[in-house]
Amino acid sequence: MVSWSNIECISGKIGNARSIILPTQGCYYDKCYMCSYKSSCPEKTPHDIVDIFKQELCEGHDKIKIFTSGSFFDTTELSLKQQIEIVSLAAKQGIKELTVESRPEFITSEVLRSFKDVLGDVVFDIAIGLESANNDVLKYCVNKGFTFEAFERKANILMSNDCLVKAYLLLKPPFLTEYEAFMDVITSARKIESLCDTISINPVSIHKGSIVEQLWLRNSYRPPYLWTLVECLNELMDLDAYVLSHPVAPGKARGIHNCGSCDNTIIKKIEEYNLNKIPINAQCDCKAEWEMELKKIF
Repeated sequence: MVSWSNIECISGKIGNARSIILPTQGCYYDKCYMCSYKSSCPEKTPHDIVDIFKQELCEGHDKIKIFTSGSFFDTTELSLKQQIEIVSLAAKQGIKELTVESRPEFITSEVLRSFKDVLGDVVFDIAIGLESANNDVLKYCVNKGFTFEAFERKANILMSNDCLVKAYLLLKPPFLTEYEAFMDVITSARKIESLCDTISINPVSIHKGSIVEQLWLRNSYRPPYLWTLVECLNELMDLDAYVLSHPVAPGKARGIHNCGSCDNTIIKKIEEYNLNKIPINAQCDCKAEWEMELKKIF
């Protein structure tokens, strides 16, 4: 079990959020090129998963985010009874928002309605790992297993059931150049703006055992530059959807990074952007290297 608390923007105001990763059996699909979360999951979800969740709760939070390394609504990970018990426990903490994650195939109006009475006035925020609004990228660079149209249909179902929609966009899936990766995030974000309340840009990090790791070990892949994320965030400031980024392993070889000397400064500026939408201004000699990388076609 992993859990942590942090400060973030919640319903337009800065508040306290609690993130809890539940040790379920993980994602049934388990075929995305950049992901290996399934390998660290137990073979079966523990029977006492509700009690495990209860132990990680603590008062004083405006939002709770539940992660399962898969889909919260997948009944092979959590039974509907367990889902409702977990949501009920979270709602009783006096929170304003609750976030869970799911692939589109598990999202239905019937499922969402089953949580309405339990949630009361708590806002239900559903996060979907869309990764890209380009079907070619989804198929050939991510192997996502669903199309943009599937996401679009389920986003409309979420909105019609008074749920918030959060979409994850992947920055630099394999087989894209740095420039192509930048343009894919920009194009995708603008395409889904009307479908989402929040857009989270997730730079690729190198998971052990993933296909991306195999490419990385062969010097055929480099995680994105922090400069690329900075440009994405600054470019998308005008969107109505709330755009943010919480990179994994920033500044490390397996995560998004620059030269090393400017990484910490830029990471702090990204954190400030998440809270206050302050444009990111930074300079370093390594920016010239990144600009040359943007010019590469292959």
